[in-house]
Amino acid sequence: MLPYKPSENRPTYDLELVQQLVGQGPLSRLITSAARRGARECGFTATGIIVDAVLALSPANFYKTMEAERCPGLWQDVYHSAFHGVELYIKLQISTEGIGVVVQFKER
Repeated sequence: MLPYKPSENRPTYDLELVQQLVGQGPLSRLITSAARRGARECGFTATGIIVDAVLALSPANFYKTMEAERCPGLWQDVYHSAFHGVELYIKLQISTEGIGVVVQFKER
């Protein structure tokens, strides 16, 4: 939990750190069922596609940061990007346990 309210104009989390956690493997990342469902709805069936899309993000893809609906005090960064011809909405966070979380992954 963060002791302050982040600015909506800049990410709460360092994108490179989130990408490192997501890219390292299942022990350092969590892809929520909502993100997996959203990926399937986009036509992406493999977990690797979700990971690849997160790893392809750049700071220029940042859209906003927002407080988690289910966990007040925890913040999530939203990115917009195009990947394999699909415009995506990707919501990321680092859990209180230090795990990279893909909260949402869906078509924008």
